[in-house]
Amino acid sequence: MISFRWEALGDVQGTKVLDLGAGTGRHLRALDARGAWVVAGDLRPEVHAASGGVVQLDAHHLPFRDASFDLVVISEVLEHVPSPLLVLRECARIVGPGGRVVVSVPRCGPEVINWLISLEYHRVPGGHIHIFTRHELRELSRRAGMTVEWMHHSHGLHSPYWWLKSYVGVENSGTVWFVRRYERSLVRELMGQSPVLTRMERALNPVLGKSIVLYLRVDDR
Repeated sequence: MISFRWEALGDVQGTKVLDLGAGTGRHLRALDARGAWVVAGDLRPEVHAASGGVVQLDAHHLPFRDASFDLVVISEVLEHVPSPLLVLRECARIVGPGGRVVVSVPRCGPEVINWLISLEYHRVPGGHIHIFTRHELRELSRRAGMTVEWMHHSHGLHSPYWWLKSYVGVENSGTVWFVRRYERSLVRELMGQSPVLTRMERALNPVLGKSIVLYLRVDDR
């Protein structure tokens, strides 16, 4: 499940990339396949290999020199951390002036609905502690010394899925047949096995996209 769009990133061949909050490695594998040199960084890494290595880290205090990367990808992380501004400033520092940072977070509208439906959705250890509006994201980026070059919504089929999970209970949703069936459909779309679902997702992204993706450029100092 890739949140960003390749046409916005351009050619990543030979670039130095930090996948910050790499999780299971979905973005790093895609970047690595296109020739990027990728470091996987996470508080609790779930991946065991990356072309640039795997580093256990705290996103608030990145253990890298200034301007040591060309790009940072930070997907579905800021909603979890105590200080999103500090994390973005660290991202800006390690790519330096002119460098790029790609951020995705849950979009405000769908996220509010999840919070209203279920306390369990976010009141869990390591759960979501922030909801960001578009204005807030622009302001955080500005304060971190970056300019928003473009933004879009992604994962339009995922919002209804998470509303269903929240309604039946996030922990219990695996026992509910229609949630399981929906999940199987999402897996087919993610694996590129259903052109119909792929077209549906693209059509739904502007309205129901679960995530908002920002492409940031670090300002000259």
